[in-house]
Formats: sequence, structure tokens, C-alpha cells
Amino acid sequence: MPEDNKIRILVVDDEIINLQNISHVLTKEGYHVETASCGKDAVENISHNHFDLVLTDLKMPDIDGVQVMKIAKEMLPDVEVIIITGYATVNSAVEAMAEGAFYYMAKPIKLNELRALVKKALEKTLLRNEITRLKQHIMSKKGVPQFVGQNPAVLKLKDNIAQVAQLDCNILIVGETGTGKELVARTIFELSPRANRRFLPINCGALTEELMLNELFGHEKDAYTGASKWRKGLLESADGGVVLLDEIGEMPMNMQVKLLRVLQEKKIMRVGGTKEITVDVRILAATNRDLQDEIQKGRFRQDLYYRLNVVTLNIPPLRERKDDIPLIVRHFLAKYPAPEGRIKSIEPRALAMLQDYDYPGNVRELENIIERTLALCGEPEIKAYHLPSEFGTTHHTSHIYSSQSEKSAQTLEDNERDHIMAVLKSVDGNKTQAAKILEIDRVSLWRKLKKYEESGFNIEEFLQKK
Repeated sequence: MPEDNKIRILVVDDEIINLQNISHVLTKEGYHVETASCGKDAVENISHNHFDLVLTDLKMPDIDGVQVMKIAKEMLPDVEVIIITGYATVNSAVEAMAEGAFYYMAKPIKLNELRALVKKALEKTLLRNEITRLKQHIMSKKGVPQFVGQNPAVLKLKDNIAQVAQLDCNILIVGETGTGKELVARTIFELSPRANRRFLPINCGALTEELMLNELFGHEKDAYTGASKWRKGLLESADGGVVLLDEIGEMPMNMQVKLLRVLQEKKIMRVGGTKEITVDVRILAATNRDLQDEIQKGRFRQDLYYRLNVVTLNIPPLRERKDDIPLIVRHFLAKYPAPEGRIKSIEPRALAMLQDYDYPGNVRELENIIERTLALCGEPEIKAYHLPSEFGTTHHTSHIYSSQSEKSAQTLEDNERDHIMAVLKSVDGNKTQAAKILEIDRVSLWRKLKKYEESGFNIEEFLQKK
């Protein structure tokens, strides 16, 4: 931008007289105008300067106006383009508008029409810029969870999240397991006008139909055996807030009918009740399934799909945005500091190996890898050989194993014990944290430790060894 902050316009035309006339008119209007007499010069100018608007002739000997427009929009995504030509036809007008032109003007140019069109195009540009600025401000608001990444697909997703968060419509979030569907839902909630109310995530795949009915709608006293008092359901409890129905594709058909009625009527009825209760909740639904395919197979209601699918947000899998892996890794390095703050960096080779992997479990799998590696690595920097075996490396953690674990030949049980004990030692004996890293429940870990003690292994002595 020039120092005077004037709006910058590029005019492109191989007819010098026409070029000069348009430039003169727009300069008098107070705009900063630059000119190019051919498509090649226009592209060169666009590649080195910012413009708010481009006016380009359609027919030029080297690069035509449509190509200039495509290149301009690639380099300057927010720029508007007006196509000008002396060869006005319906087909060329349709092509130009389909490719993204703001408008199409035929020669000879009417100056009043030109001024009005330029003003409208710039109003659209300035409004878009203001919206972008506000979105960036909102996204940076303290406490809002961040979807890490700068890949073009992720940037588009962030932009869509900020936009739809302000609307009060239902949203369908689609993505593979581990891509961050709940994170997207929480971000929408935090940026929405309902942010001061409740956010309730409900996993539809974790409940039977009977439990889901009771959890969502609640029950009246004596509705069934054991119902000694009435109880609000989650939909009623979240009144005024946002409910995330995670793995919506797992919802039984009978429940789908009841949910459809809630979406249509904004009313629920508790189990065993006779009175309808009005609820005001925004529904976000998430799935890793192709719901269109589920509809074809008769496992998902088409009418419910259309109710939920007011807006769809697609989260790209990690394998399709590997350029984001270094950012995500650094994010997790900061999130999970190693014991005694030993590790804060990762060597380039290890990072390259992380980028080469396809991550069937997506970002969740990468997070688990980083957390596990930090727990087991005792060096100042994560090296390639610290990475798990799926990366084709040897996991060198023998420096924290007991001398017994260094024997040349060990049984599978010995290896499992050594790994579990190494993790337990890395977290100073915290069984809850160790179970989380090992991806087993605390009861399973307790049973294994009890078994080790019964076999004569002294856990306390091992944990106290330096």
C-alpha cells in the first residue's frame, strides 16, 4: 500500500487512448491508478504490488483478460476484477462472470457507469477486508481454542468457522477420526453469541437407544423402575447453549425420528411425561461417515440429514496437509513439556520422518506420538531414534530401564513390563498419567503392576533408581 493509503487500481488495455482515458477518470476520483498495456506487464505488476481492483481488457495479443483475472485472484485473493471489451457477446460475458469477474462492461465505456461500477466493486472489497479483520480479531480472542495450521484448506476452514459461528444455524462437521471435529465445534461455540451458555458434547456411539433417550430428554418421576425423581435431559439442561452430537451416524433410527422433531418443533418431552417443554439449543453434529451413503443404505434419515446439513464443514485429514505438521508438532511440544522441562526442540531428521508418515489416526495420533516420545526421551532434543517403531526407528530408552531390561533376549512380557515401567518412571510414578500415555485404563495398569510385584519385581526400588 502507498503511504497515503489510497485505494490502488490497475488498468490493463492494449488500446493506449482507452487506457489513458480510464486512468485519467479514476485518478480524478482520488484513486491511485497504475496502468499496463498488455497482459504480461499486468501480471508483472500484480506479482510485485497490491491492488484493490483490476480493470482489464478482454482481448489482448499475449495474455487475455480472463487469464489476467485468474492470475490476479491467485496472487490477490480479495481483489475484484472488472472485464472491459469491445467484443461483447453473451458467451464471453458468461465466461468472465463464471470465472469470478465482478462485472462485465462493453466499449465504448460510459464514464458514469464506470464510476458507479468501480465504487460498488471497491465497497465489496473493503467490506470483505473489514470482515476478515474482525474474524482475525475474534479468532485471537483469549480463551478460544485454536485449530493449528496454515495449509490453504485449513485457512479456508478457519475462515468458515468464524463466519458460521455468528449464525444460529445447525452445522454438520465432517472428518475422519482424530481430525479435530470436537475442537471445531468448541471453536464455533466460543465464537458464537451463545458462548456465555453451556456447551454439551454427546457421543451418540457410546449410548444404547434407551440410555440416549433418557440422557437427551430426561425423565419424569416413576417413568421406569428406579426413577425416584424427575431429571432434566441434556437438551433441556443446555437450553440457550450448544449441543454437539458427535458420531451422529451412529444414532439409532428411532432416535433420529425424535431428534428430527426437536429440530422442527424446538420442543421435547421427558420420558414418562405428557407435557412438551420448549428448548432453545443450537445443534452441531459431527461424523466420520459418509451420511449420503448411510442414507442410501437405509441407516440414516434423509430428512434429518437436510435439517442438520444447513452448513457443512469438512476437516481435511492430516495426510492432506503435511505442510502443517511442523506447526502442530511445535504446538504439542509446548503443550506437553517433558519432565523437568528437558525437551523444547526436535531435530530436522525426526521432523522430516514425522512429515513422511500418513497418520491413520490423524492429529490425535500425532499428539499421542509427541506426548509418548516426550515421556520416554531423556535428551535435550527429540532425535529420529526416539520416535516409535512405526517410523522404522529403534526406540532408545534403555537409559531409564532397569539392568534387567538390557538382557539380549527377553520375552514379550518382559518387553511390555520394561516399557510400562519406563513410562511410569518418566512421570514420577503417576499412574493416571502413565495409563493415559499407554492408552490403557487405570485399572488395567494397576492389575499389571500387581502382577509384576507378585513375580518379585520391586516397583518402588525401580522408581527410586537414578
